[in-house]
Amino acid sequence: MYCSMKRISLLFAAAIAALSVASCDFPNGEVVSNKGTVSLDFGEAAAAAADEPVKVVLTNVGTAQAYEFEARAGETLDFSGVVPGVYDIVASSQYSRNGIIYNCLGTLKNVTFKPFVESRLNVQMNVTKSSPLIFKEVHYNANKYINPVTGKSASYLKDTFFEVYNNGEQTVYLDGVCIGDPLGINSFNFAHQADKLKHPVSEYIWIGTYVWQIPGNGSEYPLAPGESAVIAASAGDHGLVGEGLIDLSQAEFECICQKYIDKGQVDEAAPNMKLACTIKETGLANQFGNFTGTAWVLFYPSEGLRKDGEYLESDKANNYGQEILISDVFDAIDCVKNATTDKKLPDVLDAGKIFCATTGNNQSIVRKVASTLEDGRKVYQDTNNTTEDFEVVTPPAIRRDGAKRPSWATWGR
Repeated sequence: MYCSMKRISLLFAAAIAALSVASCDFPNGEVVSNKGTVSLDFGEAAAAAADEPVKVVLTNVGTAQAYEFEARAGETLDFSGVVPGVYDIVASSQYSRNGIIYNCLGTLKNVTFKPFVESRLNVQMNVTKSSPLIFKEVHYNANKYINPVTGKSASYLKDTFFEVYNNGEQTVYLDGVCIGDPLGINSFNFAHQADKLKHPVSEYIWIGTYVWQIPGNGSEYPLAPGESAVIAASAGDHGLVGEGLIDLSQAEFECICQKYIDKGQVDEAAPNMKLACTIKETGLANQFGNFTGTAWVLFYPSEGLRKDGEYLESDKANNYGQEILISDVFDAIDCVKNATTDKKLPDVLDAGKIFCATTGNNQSIVRKVASTLEDGRKVYQDTNNTTEDFEVVTPPAIRRDGAKRPSWATWGR
C-alpha cells in the first residue's frame, strides 16, 4: 500500500454545490436535484493523472450506507439519492508511469450534509508509489474445531498467519522486514515526546504490543515476483489437532521465540521470527495479540528499533509505543470489530477498514486480484483502501491463486 519512497502531496479541490436532501420534494412535488462541480489539480503528476477517473465514495458514519461516484476534471456530479447525514469521503485513483503504479488518495472525515445547504469541500490528496511487498491474506480471528478428546467445539489460535506477497516486478529481500500492531491514532498521543524524535510526530505511527522481525543478513531471504512468504503463529500441521484447522507446515517463518519455547510450545522447522520489541508484556499471551479490532503494518525500520524498557510513553500513563516512520511502511490493514468501529491507522496508510465476523469463524481477509499476466502471475489490487482491496473469505488458505513458494523454503510436507 505504502512504500518508503518520496511522497508527492497534491490538491484535489472539490467544490460541491447544493449537497441537499436526496429525493426530497418541494411542496409542489418537484424533486430536488443535487449537483456538484468537481475540479482536479494533480500538480506535478497532472499529465499522468488528470485524465484518470477519480472514484469518490461517501459512507454514512452511522449506517455504513455508501454512495459511489466517478469524477473527472470539469465534470458535474449528480448527488441526488444521497441522504442527509454525517459522511466519510474517500477519493481515489491510480495511474502508471514508466511501469510504476501510483496511488492517488484523499479523505475527509465526519462531513455533515444538510438539506438545502451548499457545501464546498477541499480534499488533500497524497500520491504514493505502490509497494511491491503487500499483505495477500491474513487469518487473524482464530478457528473453531471439534476437540477429539471432549467432542466439543473449541477455539484455536495457533494456526493464524500472515501471507506476504511480492506484487512487483523485481526480486526483493525479506531480511529485517517487520510486522507490528499500531496503536489507534485517535486514542493515544505522543506529541509531548517530540524532542526525542528525529522527525515531526505526525510522520510516525506507534506500535503498541510488539514487533516481530524476519531474521537474515540482508540477502538470505529473496522473494521473487509472484512468490509469497507465510508468517505463521506456529508453523506446524494443525490439521493433526482437529478437523478444519490449517496445515502451516510449509510456512516460511513462525513467531516462536525463547519465551514461547520456555512455555512448552513446539519449535517447528521454519526459521523463527525475532521478537524485536516487547512493548506490552501482557500481549505475549498470543503471538499475534488481539484477534479483533487490530490493525497491522508491514515495514522496514530505517531508524532502527528501541530496546525493551526504552519505549516512549503516550499521554496515557503506562501505555507505551515504538515509533515507526510512515514512510517506512510497505503495507497496512485496518481490521476493525464492526462497520461502525473507529479506525486505528491514518488514512494515508489505509483509507478504509475491514472486519471478519466474531472470533473463531474460520475466516480470513483476502486481497482481490486486479489482473493476471501472460505467465499466470497474479497482480493484486492495491489502492491503500482495505475496504476496496480486500474481501472476507471462508475458509483461510495459504498460497491461493497459485502463489509460488520461494526456492529456499524446503521444509514441510
